[in-house]
Amino acid sequence: MYKIKTIGDSFMSTAGLLLPAANPVLSAVRCGLEMVSAAKNLPAGWDVRVGIHAGPVVAGGVGRKQYLYDLWGDTVNTAARVESHGSKAGVNVSASAWQRIKADCQGRSLGLIPVKGKGEMEIFRVEALR
Repeated sequence: MYKIKTIGDSFMSTAGLLLPAANPVLSAVRCGLEMVSAAKNLPAGWDVRVGIHAGPVVAGGVGRKQYLYDLWGDTVNTAARVESHGSKAGVNVSASAWQRIKADCQGRSLGLIPVKGKGEMEIFRVEALR
């Protein structure tokens, strides 16, 4: 996993972008499950919500005085929508991401959810690794 940037109380990261990964979605799910567990075990008992989608992105450096590496594209927007519409204290994935991990994970569909700019999307909650 590679952290791209912090956005308010959340952050964006990627798997398989800078270094090859056999299954980048599964890498992201593993990281997400560990984050949810670690946050829950803190004294504050935070309910972290993770959103994962897979697809093409545009990546590059921006800035003149202070450089920043960033990602853009529909994949980034879709991942943000999956996170915001997913269940709390869980790892939520899009249907296309679920197809890449379903043999390695246990989970359930949260159903078709109306998502701004996307129409209805099926979102899955990953319960555990197999």
